[in-house]
Amino acid sequence: MSIVVRDMNDLISVVVPVYNTGNYLKSCVTSIIQQDYQNFEILLVDDGSNDVTTIELCDKLADTYENVLVYHKQNGGSASARNYGIIEAKGKYIGFVDSDDVIDSNMFSTLYSLIKKDEVKVSICGISTEENGRSFQTDQNLESGCYGNHDLMHHFLLGHWHSACTCLYEKSLFDSVSFPEGEVNEDYMLNYLIFKDLDRISFTREPFYHYLRRVNSNTGAPKTLRFLDWIKHTQFVLDEMSQDTSLVQEAEYQYLYSNIILGNSALLTLDRVETDEAKQLYKIVSTNLRASKKMLHRNSFLSKRIKMMGIAMAYTPGLYKWNILTALKIKRFL
Repeated sequence: MSIVVRDMNDLISVVVPVYNTGNYLKSCVTSIIQQDYQNFEILLVDDGSNDVTTIELCDKLADTYENVLVYHKQNGGSASARNYGIIEAKGKYIGFVDSDDVIDSNMFSTLYSLIKKDEVKVSICGISTEENGRSFQTDQNLESGCYGNHDLMHHFLLGHWHSACTCLYEKSLFDSVSFPEGEVNEDYMLNYLIFKDLDRISFTREPFYHYLRRVNSNTGAPKTLRFLDWIKHTQFVLDEMSQDTSLVQEAEYQYLYSNIILGNSALLTLDRVETDEAKQLYKIVSTNLRASKKMLHRNSFLSKRIKMMGIAMAYTPGLYKWNILTALKIKRFL
C-alpha cells in the first residue's frame, strides 16, 4: 500500500519505538497501515535491538511499504527513540504507537477530524488495556468533547490522559518540549509540559488504542529505585501547581497516589523476591507519606481505600508491610 500525498500540512507522522519486539511488530505496523486516513508516514526507530528477527523485520517492512521508514540507533530507551523520531518526522501532526500494541483503523482519521473541527492542537482518544484475554477501558466516565485548560488539568491530575499513545499532537508543540530521556513515566511528564499551556483539547472516549500488557512490561516488572521517577515527576508538578489554589488538591492527589501505589508495588516485589532496592523504595515512599500526613488527611480526591493505605504506610509502615506480606503468603496457600 502506498501513501497518497495530498498536502504536507495534512501529513501525520507515526513514531514507533522498537526494541526486541519482533513477535508483535508486524501486527502493530499492519494496524497503522490499515488506517482509513492514508496521508501518513511510519517511522520505525530501532532503539539498538539485539534481536536479529526484530532488526530484519524493520528493514523488511520499510522495503515493503514506501511510507514506512526505518532508523537504527544505539540503545537509549523509549524516550530517546521517540525524540529521535520527532526530529526525523516530516508531518504537521505526530502520533506515537508502541511496537507491541495495535490501533483501530479509524483512530487517526477521527483524531485528525477532531483537531480540524475543534481547532485544537491536541486530540485524544480512549484506551483499552488488554491482558490474558480480558480488557478494561479507562476514561469511560468522561464525556467526549472539548475541555478547556482548567478542566483539562483537573482530569489530567486525577489520572486521565497520561499516555502519549492516545494523543495526536500538532508537531510544533515539540519545538520547546521533549520526552525526558533515561526516565520511566516519561509520558506523564511530557503531557504535563504540553497540556499546561493549551487553551483546550478535544477528546473522544472511544478506545481506539489497544494497550496489550505483557508479562515483562514495566507495569509488572520488579520495582527498583528507577521507578522513583514517577514520584519525582509528580513532586515537580505539585511544586509548580502549588500557586494555583483551584488545582492544588488535584496535584496533591497525584503526588500522594504515586507514593501509595509505588509503595504497594514495592511490597508485591518483596513478596516475589527479596531485593534491597524494593526495601529501600518502600522506605522512601513511607517516609514521603509520613511527611505528608496533613495532605493525606485533607485530600478529598483519594478514595477511602487508597487513603487508608497511605495513612497506614505513613503511621505504621512496618506493621503495614508485615500485614500485606503475610496476607499475600496466605493467599498463595489458599
